[in-house]
Amino acid sequence: MSQTLYRKYRPKNFSEIIGQAHIVRTLSNAIKNNRVAHAYLFTGPRGTGKTTFARIFAKTINCQDHTDINACEECPACLTIQSGKTLDIIEIDAASNTGVDNIRELKETIALPPTLLKYKVYIIDEAHMLSTGAWNALLKTLEEPPAHVIFIMATTEIHKVPATIVSRCQKFDFPRWPMADIIEKLTMIAKEEKISVEKEALEMIALSAEGGMRDAESLLGQIIALEDQNISAKDVEEILGTVDKSFIGDVAEEIVSKNTKKALEKINELISGGYDLQIFSKALINHFRQLMLLKIDENFKTYFVRELTQDKIEKLVAQAKNSELSQIVATIDLLLVAQTKLFSFLLPQLALEIAIIKATQKFPAPQKPYTPEITIEGNAQINPHSTIIPITPHAPEKKINIEQKVRPSAGTQINSDVTIDPDTLKGRWNRLLIDIRAYNHSLCALLTNCQIVTTEGNLITLATPYEFYKEKLDDPQNRLTIEDVFSKILELAVRIQVVVDKTLAPVQNSAADDEIEQAKEKEKTTHEQSSLLSSAMEIMGGKIVE
Repeated sequence: MSQTLYRKYRPKNFSEIIGQAHIVRTLSNAIKNNRVAHAYLFTGPRGTGKTTFARIFAKTINCQDHTDINACEECPACLTIQSGKTLDIIEIDAASNTGVDNIRELKETIALPPTLLKYKVYIIDEAHMLSTGAWNALLKTLEEPPAHVIFIMATTEIHKVPATIVSRCQKFDFPRWPMADIIEKLTMIAKEEKISVEKEALEMIALSAEGGMRDAESLLGQIIALEDQNISAKDVEEILGTVDKSFIGDVAEEIVSKNTKKALEKINELISGGYDLQIFSKALINHFRQLMLLKIDENFKTYFVRELTQDKIEKLVAQAKNSELSQIVATIDLLLVAQTKLFSFLLPQLALEIAIIKATQKFPAPQKPYTPEITIEGNAQINPHSTIIPITPHAPEKKINIEQKVRPSAGTQINSDVTIDPDTLKGRWNRLLIDIRAYNHSLCALLTNCQIVTTEGNLITLATPYEFYKEKLDDPQNRLTIEDVFSKILELAVRIQVVVDKTLAPVQNSAADDEIEQAKEKEKTTHEQSSLLSSAMEIMGGKIVE
């Protein structure tokens, strides 16, 4: 059985590592100056070299004749480590050994001296999977291990590692690999394997790996399995279901240029080729995101070195200069909506086609529906459609007619010629609570805890002890509903305003409560009678004769 590429071409020394230069320099200087720490914590996304660095570091510190950064590969220690037969470098999978008992077993072996090497090295992979009890059991040992023990922990989720552990380790962050470094490594592998791979194909593999060197090597191995000595970008497209970055740039160029026909043609070329629309739409959205950032500031191009090669970045900068920021942002919004609807449409490409048409064409604004105006007393104009009567889910629908002549407009001003008698208003307060319930149960409950403060012209001021109540009553729909009911009861157009007075005690309005309960009981009885009548007609096949 042949080895996978990422195992076959795994670096054996620091000098063979492409990229991560800052970590190589720091660790090699620590070895050179004899300043090796007792515990290290390597953190970063998958496939960025954490375990590889740990193994190289463990071998180099145990090498009997190492140079500044490289193990000699010839001494007994190096040969034993390379063969995988040493008992002094222990790799532990924390995902399978999460419990405190596993750590207690480890602690029992820590005190034993190394059998052959200078240091006994414990490499704990996926360290974030350890349980709280396991971390607590390891804590003291990790802080003060024997002089011959070194811990190296690797994790992809640093936020799950306790702060007490992080503070006892030297922490190294492994960033995603830049595309240039991934392409360099893939080129070297292809040369060693005597495979010819197009530059565009390598770029597509590196882009699909999303900064993970191991992922890129695995993808290359999958493509080499075609047993083709000449791998083209077309081969990569077929295997990965992706499209060339230049194709995405061409589609974006047609959208920016508002060339609807050519943009739609390219989408249908994609469909006929059997490519994954989800992957394409994600790549297209990311392309417009890059355009957006470059349009704001060209210096943002430094963020794209892990996604694009230098010549692709320069093309992107040129495209951004010929684009409008408002169009770019609008296109991103349309594409995000389209991506969520790709598989909810009968034709998946339809969502993308609609998004492209909207991004490249101008449509007239929808006309507002004709709204007739009604003249009432005082020459005031009102909109009969402006009043919305909310009905809560708990209340049965009930139509209540309110005379248009007493319905106030939302823009009604205070009418100083009108005088509202406070005593009359207070006397009709209970009726207000009963009538308002037909519109909205919640408003009835809110108004129960309000008190009438003042009246000025046709303006009624209500006070409530709670800020939350004021916010609810100030809602435009709620305010208009209350004003409608007030207007019907008082037979004139009124306005209300609500203020907060925290000194007020909650109001006990037993009279209103009794009347409301009576109305509810009557409504329930009527509903039951109606249900019985409906059941009888259904059984007997009867009907109501007017």
